[in-house]
This record gives sequence, structure tokens and C-alpha cells, in this order.
Amino acid sequence: MTISKPYLLFRLVPTMRCNRRCSYCFVPGEERASHSTMFDVHPPSEWVAAMQNFSQYAVEFYCWGGEPFLLDGTYETVKGWTGFDHVLGGNRLDTNMAFADKIAERCPTNKVKLNCSWHPQYDSLAEITRKVRLLAGLDMVGMLNFVASPYNLETLDSRYGMSIDDLVAHFDGIGVFVNVAADFAIVNGTDPTSYSDYKRLLLGYTCEEDWRQLRCEKTASLCDANAHFFTVHHNGDLTPCLSSTVCGSFFEGALTFPEATVCANDCPSIVAYPFRHDNPFPFRQHLLEYVRRNREHRVTKCSLTSPLA
Repeated sequence: MTISKPYLLFRLVPTMRCNRRCSYCFVPGEERASHSTMFDVHPPSEWVAAMQNFSQYAVEFYCWGGEPFLLDGTYETVKGWTGFDHVLGGNRLDTNMAFADKIAERCPTNKVKLNCSWHPQYDSLAEITRKVRLLAGLDMVGMLNFVASPYNLETLDSRYGMSIDDLVAHFDGIGVFVNVAADFAIVNGTDPTSYSDYKRLLLGYTCEEDWRQLRCEKTASLCDANAHFFTVHHNGDLTPCLSSTVCGSFFEGALTFPEATVCANDCPSIVAYPFRHDNPFPFRQHLLEYVRRNREHRVTKCSLTSPLA
């Protein structure tokens, strides 16, 4: 992908509210109940118009939460932003798929690549397959995320008679990559020797360098995030990834780039760690690049371990 303009990635949290209560969620319950949203002060029309302030850049945006599509303003904003020529394809939004039909109806665009989570507690396999097919038909699916929690693995086996490999093959059949994500309750803040078998299982689906980055098994590294990656706060303040210091305003079109620096912070996010110099990952279209390299990893690992290879 050739980009002639300087590149920016804007990270936003439309809301931390969520309509679901998954046991393996990494966000505390009180935070998920927060009523603050990005549309409390500035309506969608102002958010859409403000994106024109950055027409001299090649822009991607990334929205997480909470469930971004709980808010009517998210649909309007996504539709508006993706209509601009300087807004690239590959924009990622994380969704629990509760509102898949509304997404397809209100903001269909192949410039968006959704990180679609399957929560078996709420959607049956048939229902999540229907929703994924709908959005994949609009070229809006980046990947399907499946957390390998004890509950989800047990449900996959007992309710559907499926293994993880079966699940991967099921969605491969419709051209959708299944990401097999670690349950944070198992891997975060615990001794790695306590989950060696679990790690071995997940490394069948996740390349080792991504695993190291996700688990923060690394030392300090020079990072380019300050030149490209900015959080947009609800009032429009812009802060760089590596600091909480305000360096611009989304609504005023102002942006001052902090100097590149060495970062020693934990960085367990596929959005952020590609900016670090201790891995070879591209940071543009980070979700599609993550899918590409982990598809390759699975093919390579299979060819190395298969008795037919």
C-alpha cells in the first residue's frame, strides 16, 4: 500500500458502556457502566466535520469500548468519516456483534474492518455465522475473535461437538479468520509456568512474536507511536500513545508531534506494538496485517507438523 501523505491513526472510545457482561472481559464492571460518551458535548455532525481538519494526512481510525454501536452517533460518524478520500481503508472497530444488522443497514462500507467477537453465552453458532456472513458480504469483517476461556471451550465442545480447529475451519469456509485469544484471567499477572499447556495450545494459532508482544515479554524499545498514533478524547483533546500530555485538538485541527522516544511501558495491544522497533510488523492497517501474518503462521506450522508434509 503506497501512501503519499503523512500517516495518522486516531484511537477513540465512543463509550465504555456495554450491553453484555462476559466473565473474561478485561474492563472492570464499574467502567463498563460509565455513562460518558463522545457525543455528550459534540454531536456526530461536528465529529464528521472535524475530520476534514486532517485532510493533509492519510488517516485511519480505531474505535473500541464498551460497545461502540450502542450509540446512534457511531453509525453516523463512521458513515461520514469513511466518505472522505483522505480516510483510508482498514479502519477497525471492535464489536460484540449485537448490532450486526444495524451496522449493515446504517453504515455499510468496505473501508471498515470489524473485529467481531463471538460470545457463545449470547449468540449461538448459527446466529454468529449469520451475522458474520452478512457483514463479510459487505467486506466489513477483519476477523472473528474467540476467547479461549474455560466456559467458551466447554460450550464449543459440549454444545456443538467442535474443537478450536473445527471452529477455525468452519469460518475459513466463508473466508473469515478466527483469532483464538487468550483468556486474561489465565495469562495476566500469573506465572507463565502455570499455563505452559495453554500457551502451547494458543501458539498453534498465534505466531510467537505476536505472543511475545501481547504478553509484554520484551525490553524497552524505540517507538514511532508519537509520530503517528493519537488518542482522541471526548472533548477533542489529542494525546500521543506514549504520554498523557495534550498535543492538539481534533476540533481545531491542531497537532504538535512529540519526539520519538524509547518506551518501557507494557504494550499488550496489536494496535500499538507494531510502532515499536523490536518487531517487524507494519502499523498501517494493523488488524489486516495481524490476520495476514497469523494466517501464514498457521499454514507454516501445519506444514511443519503434518505427517503428510
